[in-house]
This record gives sequence, C-alpha cells and structure tokens, in this order.
Amino acid sequence: MKYVWPAGLEPLRKWLVAQGVDTKSIVSERQAAFFVQKLSDQRIKFPADRSASHFPLLKKLQDIICTGAATPRPVPTRGQPFAPKKKGKAKPAHGQTHEMPADALVIYCDGCCEPNPGVGGWGFAAYKDGVEIDASFGGAATATNNTMELTGLLMALAWVAASAPAEPVVIYCDSQYAVKGLNEWVPGWKAKGWKRKGENASEKNQSIANLALWQAIDRARDELQFVKVQWVKGHAGAVGNERADELAGQGREEAVPVEVTPLDLIKQQLQYSV
Repeated sequence: MKYVWPAGLEPLRKWLVAQGVDTKSIVSERQAAFFVQKLSDQRIKFPADRSASHFPLLKKLQDIICTGAATPRPVPTRGQPFAPKKKGKAKPAHGQTHEMPADALVIYCDGCCEPNPGVGGWGFAAYKDGVEIDASFGGAATATNNTMELTGLLMALAWVAASAPAEPVVIYCDSQYAVKGLNEWVPGWKAKGWKRKGENASEKNQSIANLALWQAIDRARDELQFVKVQWVKGHAGAVGNERADELAGQGREEAVPVEVTPLDLIKQQLQYSV
C-alpha cells in the first residue's frame, strides 16, 4: 500500500524529498500530513474524522511552505532548529524526547476502541535502522480499548516469533496497562495461580480482566526473553507510535459492521453464478 500524491500537491512532495523524506514509503494521506506538520513545525488541526480527506490540510501546508502564505510559525530550513532559542531552562523539542535504538529491531504497537466498549482496532509497525520494514493491523466489532492494546502487543510478539530476528528487539507501547501488566503484574499473578489476590480474597478481587489475552502474551514472552517491552508516550511525536496509532484506526474502520441489504446478497450470489 502506497500513498499516491495528487498532481496538485507535487510542490509539497518535492519539498519533502528535499528534507530527506522517502515519499515512496508514505502509505496514507494522514501519514503524509503528519510528516509535513513535523518537518515544517506547523500546528494545523487534523480532521476529527480519520476517514475524512486530508487534502485541504495538505494544500494549506503547501501554501505556507511553498508559496509563502501567512503563518504565525516560521517554517525552518533544513539543518536549522524548529523554533528560535528562548531564555531560561532548555526543554526537549516536541517529538525529540524519544529516539529509536540504533542497534535493535524496533516495533511500535497500539490499540483503539470507539466507543469504549465498541468497535476496536489494533496495529503495529516494525522498523530496522529507522526504516519501516513491515506493518499489520486488524480489528473486532466488539472490543474494549484494553483488549485492543493487548491484542496489538500480542500480534507484535507473534510477528517477532515468526521473523526470528538475530538482533535485540524492543517493542514500544503507549498503554501503561499493557506495559506495566506484562513487566510488573503478570509475575505476581502467576505466582498466585493467575489470581490478583491471595486465596483469602473474594472471587471478585481474585479475577483478572482479559485473562486469556494476558496468558497468551505471557506464553509468547516466555519464548522471547530477548524482547524488551517498554512504554512510550502517546501522541508526542514518535513517528512509530503515530504510525501504530494510524494502523489501529485503520483496523477499527475495517471492523465496523456493515449492514447487508437484500440487493447486496443478490450481488454476492451473482459473483458465484456460472
């Protein structure tokens, strides 16, 4: 899957190339807008509806960058800082507080659900030397945000198991529930026979939500001791995290139940007629 740049955005595509971006690796309109926003240091609001066209946003950015349209934020040139230096204690620039490890295979996973509970999606993207090498997504018509976060993590682990990489692996997830659960809570739960509390606690306090998913993740992790699972702040400029978020949203969109009409059923039958 690859984003096809419309002719009306060719100047913007060329500008991205000049910034060192491989525009052939961009897979969606939203991802294109994300890269442009970050590199141009602009703050134009994305459409609330992920399925809405991002062309107006990209066109506005192109007008700012390529034709000098008015903007309260100057567009930096390549090699210059995104913002003028300010007096006082220095703070990390937005999006620069997280860097991919150079010596590891890096995977970002995410999950979403709207409403919660409701239709959910998961996604993950794998990177090597900072370049995306694989990605996957899926969804469920009935889910919760937590089940999708855990499913994204489980699918990332399954991908590692199938790929059998030679280098160390780091999986980043923006869900504290998933990361703390695996790294801190699961060992205690297992020691208690997969219960949250001891034998004297009530059944309600002993039960673990999403137990089957936790057990599947634990089994996968037992076979992949070289894999580290770490937390990353969501929506803070980490490209891999934003990509996983986008994939989870795509998984959710494809899981939305579609009402089938009698005409649809007839069309389906005609496809198989001889």
